Amino acid sequence: MKTKLFFLIAIYLVLISCENVKDKNSLIDSNKIWFSEKMVDTEAEILDSSLNNKLIDKITSYLKTEKRQFLNSEYELMVNREGGVDQIAIQRSQYPIIDSIVIVSVKNWKFNAGTISGENVNSIYPLKLQIFANEPTIGIYEPDYLVTIENMPELIGGLEGLQSKIKYPEIAKRAGIEGKVYVLAFIDENGNVAGAKIIKGIGAGCDEAALDAVKQSKFTPGRQKGEPFKVQVAIPIIFKLQ
Repeated sequence: MKTKLFFLIAIYLVLISCENVKDKNSLIDSNKIWFSEKMVDTEAEILDSSLNNKLIDKITSYLKTEKRQFLNSEYELMVNREGGVDQIAIQRSQYPIIDSIVIVSVKNWKFNAGTISGENVNSIYPLKLQIFANEPTIGIYEPDYLVTIENMPELIGGLEGLQSKIKYPEIAKRAGIEGKVYVLAFIDENGNVAGAKIIKGIGAGCDEAALDAVKQSKFTPGRQKGEPFKVQVAIPIIFKLQ
């Protein structure tokens, strides 16, 4: 009888101890939690988009100097609730020197922090770089949208038709601004533009004009072995004064 009572008391003490440990572990420091882009209500957003262009220029210059044509690298920026970059994780590395360029460039970037239920949170900002030495592009590439496919989407009406839809902003005309705007379009299985982002701009209203034109466009669906797939396409749009 005494042995049984001792055994029951021992079990009770173990249970109490486990409960106390559970309570302590439940007090998680929110400053150490980093939410992925799929977990937040609004993703972290870079405040100065021109920093993308500056990073492109640095990397493109290196690629040309080293006679390299293409870069495909991935990083994760740990953006704190104040909008600063706490850490930078290298997910895919192609050239260590490029990693150094990226780390030095982005460590001082400022963001609008990601939010959950209206509150700023620590979040992960994925930075995926696909840069061509001659046609640089940069962006956040959606995993559900393929980059390459057997039959890429084709712009109905072609680039000429798209260019005809664009209104040259007056402010850009007066300032004499010319150049190429690169738009990353996300084409769904039906050939519709599900979304679009500026991946290299020239400002003065040209970026917005290009983005609006692409969003109103229609494509033939991308196909792999006859099956339609979601595909991402980089579209260059030229702004040139007559």
